[in-house]
Amino acid sequence: MLEIRKKSARITVCYIAVLLATVILGSCQVGSRPRLRVSDYFGSPAGMRFPDPEDLGRHCLDDCRDEKLGLVYTCRAGFIDIGHLREAADRTHYLAQITYQNLIRSNTNFSYRVIEPSRYYITLGYPNDWKDLPRQDKEALAWEISTQLGQYLAHTSLIWHEILTWYGFSSAGVFPENISAFSFEDPYSDVLGTHLAAKVLRDRQCFYEEAAYEDAMAAMIDETLKELDAQPPKTAKQAAKKIKGDWYKGGYYFFVEMKKRNLDIGLDDGIVTPWQVQGICPDAMPQDCTAPNFGFLDEYGFKIKVRIKPVVFEKGKIYKAAGLKRSDRITPYIHFPMIIESIRKEAKQLEGNHVDTPEQ
Repeated sequence: MLEIRKKSARITVCYIAVLLATVILGSCQVGSRPRLRVSDYFGSPAGMRFPDPEDLGRHCLDDCRDEKLGLVYTCRAGFIDIGHLREAADRTHYLAQITYQNLIRSNTNFSYRVIEPSRYYITLGYPNDWKDLPRQDKEALAWEISTQLGQYLAHTSLIWHEILTWYGFSSAGVFPENISAFSFEDPYSDVLGTHLAAKVLRDRQCFYEEAAYEDAMAAMIDETLKELDAQPPKTAKQAAKKIKGDWYKGGYYFFVEMKKRNLDIGLDDGIVTPWQVQGICPDAMPQDCTAPNFGFLDEYGFKIKVRIKPVVFEKGKIYKAAGLKRSDRITPYIHFPMIIESIRKEAKQLEGNHVDTPEQ
Protein backbone atom coordinates (compact mmCIF):
# COMPACT_ATOMS: atom_id res chain seq x y z
CA MET A 1 0.00 0.00 0.00
CA LEU A 2 1.28 3.42 -0.87
CA GLU A 3 1.96 5.24 2.41
CA ILE A 4 -0.23 8.27 2.69
CA ARG A 5 2.61 10.40 4.06
CA LYS A 6 3.98 10.59 0.53
CA LYS A 7 0.75 12.18 -0.62
CA SER A 8 0.53 14.61 2.26
CA ALA A 9 3.69 16.42 1.21
CA ARG A 10 2.21 17.22 -2.17
CA ILE A 11 -0.86 19.03 -0.88
CA THR A 12 0.36 20.63 2.37
CA VAL A 13 0.04 23.97 0.58
CA CYS A 14 -3.72 23.57 1.03
CA TYR A 15 -3.45 23.31 4.78
CA ILE A 16 -3.74 26.95 5.78
CA ALA A 17 -6.99 27.43 3.87
CA VAL A 18 -8.45 24.20 5.19
CA LEU A 19 -7.41 24.95 8.78
CA LEU A 20 -8.95 28.40 8.68
CA ALA A 21 -12.17 27.01 7.27
CA THR A 22 -12.23 24.31 9.93
CA VAL A 23 -11.74 26.86 12.70
CA ILE A 24 -14.55 28.99 11.30
CA LEU A 25 -16.84 26.02 10.88
CA GLY A 26 -15.94 24.37 14.15
CA SER A 27 -18.09 21.34 14.73
CA CYS A 28 -21.20 22.63 12.96
CA GLN A 29 -23.46 20.21 11.16
CA VAL A 30 -23.64 19.67 7.44
CA GLY A 31 -26.12 21.97 5.72
CA SER A 32 -29.56 20.88 4.59
CA ARG A 33 -29.97 18.39 1.75
CA PRO A 34 -30.01 19.75 -1.81
CA ARG A 35 -33.44 20.80 -2.99
CA LEU A 36 -35.43 19.42 -5.87
CA ARG A 37 -35.65 21.72 -8.87
CA VAL A 38 -38.58 21.30 -11.23
CA SER A 39 -36.76 20.92 -14.52
CA ASP A 40 -38.06 21.41 -18.02
CA TYR A 41 -38.56 18.43 -20.29
CA PHE A 42 -39.94 17.80 -23.74
CA GLY A 43 -43.68 17.36 -23.52
CA SER A 44 -44.00 19.21 -20.22
CA PRO A 45 -47.63 20.28 -19.66
CA ALA A 46 -46.35 23.63 -18.44
CA GLY A 47 -44.38 24.15 -21.63
CA MET A 48 -40.63 24.51 -21.99
CA ARG A 49 -38.49 27.46 -20.97
CA PHE A 50 -35.54 28.60 -23.05
CA PRO A 51 -33.70 31.17 -20.94
CA ASP A 52 -31.08 33.59 -22.17
CA PRO A 53 -27.73 31.90 -21.33
CA GLU A 54 -26.28 35.33 -20.61
CA ASP A 55 -28.92 36.04 -17.98
CA LEU A 56 -29.30 32.98 -15.77
CA GLY A 57 -29.33 34.91 -12.52
CA ARG A 58 -27.94 33.63 -9.25
CA HIS A 59 -27.23 30.12 -8.09
CA CYS A 60 -29.10 29.43 -4.85
CA LEU A 61 -28.86 26.54 -2.42
CA ASP A 62 -32.22 27.64 -1.05
CA ASP A 63 -35.19 28.88 -3.06
CA CYS A 64 -34.72 32.29 -4.63
CA ARG A 65 -36.49 34.25 -7.34
CA ASP A 66 -33.31 35.24 -9.15
CA GLU A 67 -32.33 31.71 -10.20
CA LYS A 68 -33.24 30.90 -13.83
CA LEU A 69 -34.04 27.40 -15.04
CA GLY A 70 -34.84 25.91 -18.43
CA LEU A 71 -33.13 24.46 -21.50
CA VAL A 72 -30.12 26.14 -23.08
CA TYR A 73 -28.78 24.90 -26.40
CA THR A 74 -25.01 24.80 -26.79
CA CYS A 75 -23.12 24.02 -29.97
CA ARG A 76 -20.65 21.66 -28.28
CA ALA A 77 -22.94 19.91 -25.79
CA GLY A 78 -26.44 20.07 -27.23
CA PHE A 79 -29.23 20.88 -24.79
CA ILE A 80 -28.23 21.67 -21.21
CA ASP A 81 -30.95 21.40 -18.58
CA ILE A 82 -30.01 24.21 -16.19
CA GLY A 83 -32.19 22.77 -13.44
CA HIS A 84 -30.44 19.40 -13.63
CA LEU A 85 -27.04 21.07 -13.78
CA ARG A 86 -27.70 23.18 -10.69
CA GLU A 87 -29.11 20.27 -8.72
CA ALA A 88 -26.17 18.04 -9.66
CA ALA A 89 -23.79 20.72 -8.43
CA ASP A 90 -25.60 21.06 -5.11
CA ARG A 91 -25.65 17.30 -4.60
CA THR A 92 -21.87 17.33 -5.07
CA HIS A 93 -21.50 20.21 -2.58
CA TYR A 94 -23.63 18.44 0.02
CA LEU A 95 -22.02 15.02 -0.32
CA ALA A 96 -18.51 16.48 -0.25
CA GLN A 97 -19.35 18.08 3.10
CA ILE A 98 -20.71 14.82 4.50
CA THR A 99 -17.66 12.91 3.32
CA TYR A 100 -15.23 15.46 4.75
CA GLN A 101 -16.71 15.40 8.22
CA ASN A 102 -16.71 11.60 8.32
CA LEU A 103 -13.11 11.44 7.10
CA ILE A 104 -11.98 13.88 9.79
CA ARG A 105 -13.66 11.73 12.42
CA SER A 106 -12.22 8.53 10.90
CA ASN A 107 -15.69 7.02 10.65
CA THR A 108 -15.78 3.70 8.86
CA ASN A 109 -19.55 3.67 8.35
CA PHE A 110 -22.08 6.41 7.68
CA SER A 111 -25.32 6.88 5.78
CA TYR A 112 -27.35 9.69 4.26
CA ARG A 113 -30.30 10.59 2.06
CA VAL A 114 -30.22 13.03 -0.83
CA ILE A 115 -33.58 13.88 -2.44
CA GLU A 116 -35.21 10.62 -3.44
CA PRO A 117 -36.58 8.31 -0.70
CA SER A 118 -33.55 6.03 -0.62
CA ARG A 119 -30.76 5.68 1.91
CA TYR A 120 -27.11 5.35 0.96
CA TYR A 121 -24.76 3.33 3.16
CA ILE A 122 -21.03 4.04 2.93
CA THR A 123 -18.24 1.86 4.30
CA LEU A 124 -14.75 3.35 4.25
CA GLY A 125 -11.41 1.60 4.61
CA TYR A 126 -8.49 3.77 5.73
CA PRO A 127 -4.72 3.54 5.13
CA ASN A 128 -2.74 1.95 7.96
CA ASP A 129 -1.11 5.24 8.95
CA TRP A 130 -4.22 7.46 8.77
CA LYS A 131 -4.58 7.78 12.55
CA ASP A 132 -0.89 8.67 12.91
CA LEU A 133 -1.01 11.41 10.28
CA PRO A 134 -0.52 14.96 11.59
CA ARG A 135 -3.86 16.77 11.83
CA GLN A 136 -2.91 19.42 9.31
CA ASP A 137 -2.07 16.78 6.70
CA LYS A 138 -5.21 14.79 7.52
CA GLU A 139 -7.40 17.87 7.04
CA ALA A 140 -5.78 18.75 3.73
CA LEU A 141 -6.14 15.20 2.43
CA ALA A 142 -9.73 14.96 3.63
CA TRP A 143 -10.46 18.16 1.71
CA GLU A 144 -9.03 16.79 -1.52
CA ILE A 145 -10.57 13.33 -1.22
CA SER A 146 -14.03 14.56 -0.17
CA THR A 147 -14.29 16.84 -3.19
CA GLN A 148 -13.67 14.00 -5.61
CA LEU A 149 -15.70 11.47 -3.65
CA GLY A 150 -18.57 13.93 -3.31
CA GLN A 151 -18.62 14.18 -7.09
CA TYR A 152 -18.73 10.40 -7.51
CA LEU A 153 -21.49 9.99 -4.92
CA ALA A 154 -23.51 12.79 -6.51
CA HIS A 155 -23.20 11.19 -9.95
CA THR A 156 -24.31 7.88 -8.45
CA SER A 157 -27.39 9.52 -6.93
CA LEU A 158 -28.25 11.14 -10.26
CA ILE A 159 -28.08 7.83 -12.13
CA TRP A 160 -30.26 6.34 -9.42
CA HIS A 161 -32.78 9.16 -9.93
CA GLU A 162 -33.02 8.34 -13.63
CA ILE A 163 -33.47 4.64 -12.86
CA LEU A 164 -36.24 5.38 -10.38
CA THR A 165 -38.11 7.61 -12.79
CA TRP A 166 -37.85 5.05 -15.60
CA TYR A 167 -39.74 2.63 -13.39
CA GLY A 168 -42.41 5.21 -12.58
CA PHE A 169 -41.22 7.08 -9.51
CA SER A 170 -42.55 10.61 -9.06
CA SER A 171 -40.37 13.20 -7.31
CA ALA A 172 -43.37 15.44 -6.77
CA GLY A 173 -45.58 12.53 -5.72
CA VAL A 174 -48.20 13.20 -8.42
CA PHE A 175 -47.62 11.71 -11.87
CA PRO A 176 -45.03 9.06 -12.83
CA GLU A 177 -41.93 10.62 -14.40
CA ASN A 178 -41.08 7.95 -16.96
CA ILE A 179 -41.49 10.54 -19.70
CA SER A 180 -38.41 12.41 -18.49
CA ALA A 181 -36.26 9.40 -17.55
CA PHE A 182 -32.94 9.32 -19.44
CA SER A 183 -34.06 12.17 -21.65
CA PHE A 184 -31.71 13.51 -24.30
CA GLU A 185 -30.11 16.22 -22.17
CA ASP A 186 -30.17 14.76 -18.64
CA PRO A 187 -27.07 12.51 -18.44
CA TYR A 188 -24.74 15.20 -19.78
CA SER A 189 -26.32 18.01 -17.75
CA ASP A 190 -25.98 15.91 -14.61
CA VAL A 191 -22.37 14.92 -15.01
CA LEU A 192 -21.40 18.43 -16.09
CA GLY A 193 -22.95 19.83 -12.91
CA THR A 194 -20.83 17.53 -10.76
CA HIS A 195 -17.68 18.64 -12.58
CA LEU A 196 -18.44 22.32 -12.12
CA ALA A 197 -19.11 21.90 -8.41
CA ALA A 198 -15.94 19.87 -7.89
CA LYS A 199 -13.94 22.55 -9.67
CA VAL A 200 -15.47 25.28 -7.52
CA LEU A 201 -14.88 23.35 -4.30
CA ARG A 202 -11.22 22.72 -5.17
CA ASP A 203 -10.21 26.05 -6.61
CA ARG A 204 -12.39 28.59 -4.83
CA GLN A 205 -12.44 27.20 -1.34
CA CYS A 206 -16.21 27.41 -1.15
CA PHE A 207 -16.70 24.24 0.81
CA TYR A 208 -17.73 25.91 4.05
CA GLU A 209 -19.12 29.28 3.01
CA GLU A 210 -22.43 28.80 1.25
CA ALA A 211 -22.59 32.35 -0.08
CA ALA A 212 -19.14 31.99 -1.64
CA TYR A 213 -20.12 28.67 -3.17
CA GLU A 214 -23.28 30.16 -4.67
CA ASP A 215 -21.41 33.11 -6.20
CA ALA A 216 -18.67 30.88 -7.59
CA MET A 217 -21.17 28.43 -9.07
CA ALA A 218 -23.08 31.22 -10.83
CA ALA A 219 -19.84 32.45 -12.36
CA MET A 220 -18.71 28.92 -13.25
CA ILE A 221 -22.00 28.15 -15.02
CA ASP A 222 -21.77 31.34 -17.07
CA GLU A 223 -18.13 30.67 -17.98
CA THR A 224 -18.78 27.04 -18.95
CA LEU A 225 -21.77 27.84 -21.14
CA LYS A 226 -19.64 30.33 -23.05
CA GLU A 227 -16.97 27.66 -23.54
CA LEU A 228 -19.65 25.30 -24.86
CA ASP A 229 -20.84 28.05 -27.23
CA ALA A 230 -24.30 28.56 -25.75
CA GLN A 231 -26.86 29.90 -28.21
CA PRO A 232 -29.67 32.44 -27.75
CA PRO A 233 -33.23 31.27 -26.97
CA LYS A 234 -34.20 31.59 -30.64
CA THR A 235 -31.68 28.90 -31.61
CA ALA A 236 -32.71 26.66 -28.73
CA LYS A 237 -36.31 26.79 -29.94
CA GLN A 238 -35.18 25.95 -33.47
CA ALA A 239 -33.24 22.95 -32.16
CA ALA A 240 -36.27 21.75 -30.19
CA LYS A 241 -38.43 22.06 -33.29
CA LYS A 242 -35.95 20.04 -35.40
CA ILE A 243 -36.02 17.01 -33.09
CA LYS A 244 -39.79 16.89 -32.67
CA GLY A 245 -41.07 13.85 -34.51
CA ASP A 246 -37.67 12.13 -34.46
CA TRP A 247 -36.63 12.21 -30.80
CA TYR A 248 -40.14 12.62 -29.41
CA LYS A 249 -43.69 12.92 -30.68
CA GLY A 250 -46.78 14.72 -29.46
CA GLY A 251 -46.94 17.01 -26.49
CA TYR A 252 -48.41 17.69 -23.07
CA TYR A 253 -47.28 14.80 -20.93
CA PHE A 254 -49.74 11.90 -21.35
CA PHE A 255 -49.78 12.41 -25.12
CA VAL A 256 -46.01 12.38 -25.53
CA GLU A 257 -44.11 9.46 -27.01
CA MET A 258 -40.42 9.52 -26.18
CA LYS A 259 -38.73 7.95 -29.18
CA LYS A 260 -35.19 8.41 -27.85
CA ARG A 261 -33.56 7.70 -24.49
CA ASN A 262 -30.03 8.73 -23.65
CA LEU A 263 -28.53 5.84 -21.66
CA ASP A 264 -24.94 7.08 -21.98
CA ILE A 265 -24.02 7.59 -18.33
CA GLY A 266 -20.37 6.59 -18.58
CA LEU A 267 -20.59 3.08 -17.14
CA ASP A 268 -18.98 1.47 -20.18
CA ASP A 269 -16.11 3.69 -21.31
CA GLY A 270 -16.05 6.32 -18.55
CA ILE A 271 -17.19 9.02 -20.97
CA VAL A 272 -20.52 10.83 -21.34
CA THR A 273 -21.02 12.21 -24.84
CA PRO A 274 -23.61 14.93 -25.50
CA TRP A 275 -26.36 14.63 -28.08
CA GLN A 276 -26.11 17.41 -30.68
CA VAL A 277 -28.99 18.32 -32.96
CA GLN A 278 -28.16 17.90 -36.62
CA GLY A 279 -28.22 21.12 -38.60
CA ILE A 280 -27.59 23.31 -35.55
CA CYS A 281 -23.93 24.35 -35.33
CA PRO A 282 -23.00 21.68 -37.92
CA ASP A 283 -19.22 22.11 -37.55
CA ALA A 284 -19.10 22.07 -33.74
CA MET A 285 -17.07 19.28 -32.13
CA PRO A 286 -18.75 17.64 -29.12
CA GLN A 287 -17.25 18.24 -25.68
CA ASP A 288 -17.23 14.92 -23.87
CA CYS A 289 -17.38 14.69 -20.08
CA THR A 290 -15.65 12.05 -17.96
CA ALA A 291 -17.86 10.08 -15.59
CA PRO A 292 -16.71 10.33 -11.94
CA ASN A 293 -15.42 7.14 -10.34
CA PHE A 294 -13.74 6.12 -7.08
CA GLY A 295 -10.57 4.67 -8.63
CA PHE A 296 -8.56 7.64 -7.35
CA LEU A 297 -8.91 6.33 -3.78
CA ASP A 298 -6.37 3.57 -4.45
CA GLU A 299 -3.71 6.24 -4.81
CA TYR A 300 -4.27 7.25 -1.21
CA GLY A 301 -4.78 3.78 0.23
CA PHE A 302 -8.54 4.18 0.82
CA LYS A 303 -11.32 1.77 -0.01
CA ILE A 304 -15.05 2.40 -0.32
CA LYS A 305 -18.24 0.40 -0.56
CA VAL A 306 -21.49 2.11 -1.55
CA ARG A 307 -24.88 0.48 -1.13
CA ILE A 308 -28.39 1.82 -1.69
CA LYS A 309 -31.56 0.84 0.15
CA PRO A 310 -34.60 1.96 -1.87
CA VAL A 311 -37.77 3.05 -0.10
CA VAL A 312 -40.05 3.25 -3.14
CA PHE A 313 -42.95 1.28 -4.60
CA GLU A 314 -40.85 0.64 -7.71
CA LYS A 315 -38.30 -1.41 -5.77
CA GLY A 316 -39.64 -4.78 -6.95
CA LYS A 317 -39.22 -3.97 -10.65
CA ILE A 318 -35.71 -2.61 -10.10
CA TYR A 319 -34.62 -5.60 -8.04
CA LYS A 320 -35.96 -7.97 -10.67
CA ALA A 321 -33.81 -6.24 -13.31
CA ALA A 322 -30.75 -6.58 -11.06
CA GLY A 323 -31.49 -10.14 -9.98
CA LEU A 324 -31.70 -9.17 -6.30
CA LYS A 325 -33.73 -10.39 -3.37
CA ARG A 326 -35.90 -7.84 -1.57
CA SER A 327 -33.64 -7.97 1.48
CA ASP A 328 -30.56 -7.07 -0.58
CA ARG A 329 -29.11 -3.64 -1.13
CA ILE A 330 -27.97 -2.24 -4.45
CA THR A 331 -24.23 -1.95 -5.05
CA PRO A 332 -24.00 0.65 -7.86
CA TYR A 333 -20.88 -0.52 -9.68
CA ILE A 334 -22.23 -4.07 -9.79
CA HIS A 335 -25.97 -3.58 -10.29
CA PHE A 336 -26.28 -0.32 -12.22
CA PRO A 337 -24.92 -1.85 -15.47
CA MET A 338 -27.40 -4.72 -15.16
CA ILE A 339 -30.32 -2.38 -14.55
CA ILE A 340 -29.31 -0.06 -17.41
CA GLU A 341 -29.11 -2.99 -19.84
CA SER A 342 -32.56 -4.12 -18.76
CA ILE A 343 -33.85 -0.60 -19.39
CA ARG A 344 -32.11 -0.50 -22.77
CA LYS A 345 -33.71 -3.79 -23.78
CA GLU A 346 -37.14 -2.58 -22.74
CA ALA A 347 -36.67 0.78 -24.52
CA LYS A 348 -35.65 -0.98 -27.74
CA GLN A 349 -38.70 -3.18 -27.58
CA LEU A 350 -40.84 -0.05 -27.34
CA GLU A 351 -39.12 2.23 -29.86
CA GLY A 352 -36.68 0.17 -31.93
CA ASN A 353 -32.96 -0.55 -31.98
CA HIS A 354 -31.92 3.08 -32.43
CA VAL A 355 -33.73 4.36 -29.34
CA ASP A 356 -30.45 4.94 -27.47
CA THR A 357 -28.68 6.94 -30.19
CA PRO A 358 -29.42 10.41 -31.61
CA GLU A 359 -29.30 9.01 -35.14
CA GLN A 360 -32.30 7.56 -36.93
